[in-house]
Amino acid sequence: MKFSRNTMKMTTAVLATGMLLTLAACSSGGDPAPKSDKPVEVPGASADGNAYMNELYDKAVKDGKTDVVLYGPSVTAQKALFKVFTDRFPGIKIVPQNQPDAQSITKIETEAQSGNKIADIYDGGESPQVAAKPDICTKADVRTGPDGFEIPTNMDGRLTYYAMRYFVFVYNTDMVKESEAPKNWHDLLDPKWKGKITIGDPTVPGGVRYILTSLMVDEGGSAEKWGKPFMEKLAKQDLQFAQSEPNVPADVASGRFPIGIAVYQGFYEDTKAKGAPIAAVFPLDDGGNFMSRTGMCMVKESPHADAAQLYINWLYSPEGQQALAEKNNSYGWTPAAPGPKGAPALEKLGRLPFSNPDPEFNKPYFEFLDSQFKK
Repeated sequence: MKFSRNTMKMTTAVLATGMLLTLAACSSGGDPAPKSDKPVEVPGASADGNAYMNELYDKAVKDGKTDVVLYGPSVTAQKALFKVFTDRFPGIKIVPQNQPDAQSITKIETEAQSGNKIADIYDGGESPQVAAKPDICTKADVRTGPDGFEIPTNMDGRLTYYAMRYFVFVYNTDMVKESEAPKNWHDLLDPKWKGKITIGDPTVPGGVRYILTSLMVDEGGSAEKWGKPFMEKLAKQDLQFAQSEPNVPADVASGRFPIGIAVYQGFYEDTKAKGAPIAAVFPLDDGGNFMSRTGMCMVKESPHADAAQLYINWLYSPEGQQALAEKNNSYGWTPAAPGPKGAPALEKLGRLPFSNPDPEFNKPYFEFLDSQFKK
C-alpha cells in the first residue's frame, strides 16, 4: 500500500497526539474524580482565599482546561503532594514531566515561539533561567497567603518561590554515637575530626560554595558568629572533598568518613532509603542552617492557566503549607509553615542568609574560599 506525503504527515501527527495524551493520563494517575457542585472549603483558608480558589476551579472545569502540565527535574517525585491537591479539587489533574533544566527551558522557549504551548508551569530551583526571559513567564496571582504576608518572588515577579529544602550534617551510625555527632559548625573544629570530615569541593561551582559564603557575609550576624576566622580554622581541619556533592552521604555510609557536612537533604534521604547506616543532624543548634529555595514560573498564556493559578494558590493555603511538610519533606514560606518530620516551624528556625546569585557580590568570598581550600 502506498501513502501520500500528506497522509504520512497526518498519520504522524495523530500518533504523536495519541502518545502525548497517553503520557498525560499515565503521568497523572488516570482520569480525575468528577467535580462536586458544592464549593470547595480549603481548611484554614480565608473566605476571600476560598472564594478565589473556587472561582479558578469553576472556570477551569467549565472550560475543560483541567490539566496542569509541569516541566522540571524530578517533578514526578512530588506525586504525594499532588494527590493532596487533586483530592481537594476533584476534576483537576497534575501532569508532571521529568526533564533536565536545560531541556525544559529549550522546550518552553520552542513552545512559546511556535505558539503551540503544552507546559503550564516550570518547576525549578533558585533562579530558573526561563523566568529570566521577559516574554516566557508571567507573575502568579496568589491571594491565599496570611494577611500582610508578601509572596516571595524574583525576576520581576515571574519566579514565585513556594518551598525551601534544607541541608544537614550526616554521620555514620556504626562509627559515631548520636551524642558525639557534631551539632553545630564550631563542633567541627574538634581535633578528633581532623581529616575525617567529607564535603563537596568548595572551590568549584556548587551549593557548598554558597553555604560557606553564607557563613561569612555581613548579614544576620553571620560574620560575627563565624566569618573568615572560622573558615580559616575549618580549612585547617583538612576537609576531604568528595567526587561530587551527591557522593558525600554515600562516602559516609560506606565508612570512608565518619562525618559529612553541607549535605542537601534529598541526597541524604536517597542514601538513607537504601538502608545505609547513616543519620542526619538537623536543625543545627547554632542557627547555622542553610536553606535552598524552590520556585516555579507560570508560563504566559498557558493552556490551563486557571488550573495552574489554582495550584500555586493552594500551595500557599494552610493546607498546602502543611502538605509541603508532610508529603514533600520541605518548608513552605509562610511564617507559621510547619517543619517536616518534627523539625521546628519556619518562624522558630535559625538560618543562614539565602545565597546571593550576583557574581560580583560573591567574587571576594569565592576567592577567599579558593585561597583556603585549594588543594
